[in-house]
Amino acid sequence: MNIQSYTIVHYGKDYLSYALRSVYHSVDQLNVFYTPNPSHGHQVDILPPETKEELMKAAFAYDPDNKVKWFDMLGMRHEGQQRDAALELCQSDGADLVVVVDCDEIWHRKQLELALSEVVERNQRNHLVNMIHFWRSFNWVCRDDGWPVRIIDLTAPNKAVSYISREMAQVCHFGYAIRDAVMQYKWQIHGHKNELRFIWKNNLWYHTAPKDCHPTNDNGFWNTEPFDKSELPDFMREHPFYNLERIE
Repeated sequence: MNIQSYTIVHYGKDYLSYALRSVYHSVDQLNVFYTPNPSHGHQVDILPPETKEELMKAAFAYDPDNKVKWFDMLGMRHEGQQRDAALELCQSDGADLVVVVDCDEIWHRKQLELALSEVVERNQRNHLVNMIHFWRSFNWVCRDDGWPVRIIDLTAPNKAVSYISREMAQVCHFGYAIRDAVMQYKWQIHGHKNELRFIWKNNLWYHTAPKDCHPTNDNGFWNTEPFDKSELPDFMREHPFYNLERIE
């Protein structure tokens, strides 16, 4: 069975190499697609916080077995279009299973391998996982009931969906444990830009451990809680943000 991953990157060098490393030993090939264009419908005149060269360096920072493949994804300006193209390339290259790895998402290797084994048994196409969302450091997280598709079985006879239980696997999402400069750019191009809560951008984002801190959903959708960062994969101890009380 051929297992591949795909990652679409426009910015995100701080976590890219760690995200790829988290799945590296569980897949046969890692496909990284670079897009110079934001993918959520908002085009801006300012440059992204990182260059293509910086992202490429991060993508190949850990590649002992030459599994990482780099592609330039040009002319595609919407996330759905980009994800479809990435999946089609994996399929044309012989992939049976595809792990979707965003550049700020970290898997535990044992959890991923357990999830992949479960996916093979289920014979369904799209498999959804839950995430924990890190807030401003590795010490605080938010939890919710979101379940994005993160494993796709291209051999499945139907397009039914299934859920990978929280007990089996949860992905660590670092999209809110980022530098202020990255967040400022992220919200200029984000698909939910027009829904951003005023109090969030001007107040909540600058708190280390606030309550009710989701950028668009209120009523306690996200509440920070302490997290024992020693539970992260061991290689995350090498991350320059690991010991920071707040990432700025």
